Amino acid sequence: MTDNEINNLKTDIALIQKDVKQIERVFKKVDDAVGQMSEIFKTMAVQEMVLENTEKRIQSAEDTFKKHNEEVEAFRKEMNLKLEDIKDTAQKERQARHVELLASIENLNKNISEKLDKQDKRIQALENWRWYLLGIAAVFLFVLNKLPWAVLFG
Repeated sequence: MTDNEINNLKTDIALIQKDVKQIERVFKKVDDAVGQMSEIFKTMAVQEMVLENTEKRIQSAEDTFKKHNEEVEAFRKEMNLKLEDIKDTAQKERQARHVELLASIENLNKNISEKLDKQDKRIQALENWRWYLLGIAAVFLFVLNKLPWAVLFG
């Protein structure tokens, strides 16, 4: 082998070594990139789990809210029914009391009218007696006035 060939070989070896170093740097960069990618994938997996847990919690909260909303709506309907029932009962009771009061007032009015009629009859009877007595007194005075007192006592 000649010097030129040896030099060519040395040059080729140096170029191959340089290429190998470049390939090693590329592989190192690829390894670093793969490491970074795996870290990113791990972070993404954690974020995905967090997102899934958050979605589950949101869904659970939505379900709880819907259930609570349905319970509130059922409670409102029940309260409306009870209020209507109370309103109807109160109206019936008021109507019954109204009828009862009207009957009581009518009865009281009838009793008062009867008492007033009795009092009117008594007053009329007393007035009649007064006029009878006044008439008798007038007749008696007239008769006493017409009698000759001087003849009788004299």
